[in-house]
Amino acid sequence: MSFLAMALMLAVTEPGIRIDAVPGRGYTATVDSFESAAFGKVMERVQAEAVRRCGKLGTRFGRHYFDSRIDTARNVMLIENLRQNFFCFDPATDPYKPVPADWTASAAETASVTVFVTRFLDRLNRGDAAGMAMMDPIIEISKADWDGLVKGATQGRTGSAGTLTPKFVTWSNNPAGAAYPGAYAFFSVIDDHPGIEGTCGGIMVQRVRENEYRISQYDVQFIPTALVEQRGLTDDELDGLCAR
Repeated sequence: MSFLAMALMLAVTEPGIRIDAVPGRGYTATVDSFESAAFGKVMERVQAEAVRRCGKLGTRFGRHYFDSRIDTARNVMLIENLRQNFFCFDPATDPYKPVPADWTASAAETASVTVFVTRFLDRLNRGDAAGMAMMDPIIEISKADWDGLVKGATQGRTGSAGTLTPKFVTWSNNPAGAAYPGAYAFFSVIDDHPGIEGTCGGIMVQRVRENEYRISQYDVQFIPTALVEQRGLTDDELDGLCAR
């Protein structure tokens, strides 16, 4: 296959990215539909397009949201209507500073952020809108958005007994794609409610300062047991649903 033919094939298979200006609020990058396994690569392309649009200015990423559904014919998860808000800023006047590359969290700090995420998940589990105040204002979450998160977490359940439990994954210093430079903690979510087979994705938490945190990104999908039983999904196929 010639290089040109290969390039054309890749161009067809990669989802398109549209960037629209939002007066007074920067820009929104939109991607219509793609398989979740390509999530990481798509976000890299979105971030690169945002940096290119800002040119010599810095780029700050805001709200990041999308719909997801399982394509039962192919046993893959689809990401649809992905939106990534971003705006440009002057680095010379930016009040947010990165943490040192070798910054490490103490055991007490990790325990503290875990308590914070536990409290957030408890509010999500109960549908308590007080959880909205624990999220970064840059996410621009509305009550309707919150109700959508609650619905996504609860609609596959077949019983009320159970909890949502955070599982600490790692800390990351000044990660690419974060709203601000700084230290961030990453968590996956364990759901032991009846009717839920498992979860995909996770939660990214910004360390604002010592013992102060806010939810920077919420990206959790819940896999219903009914789907697994109906489709006879294997463990490998379940792992494929969560591929990023």
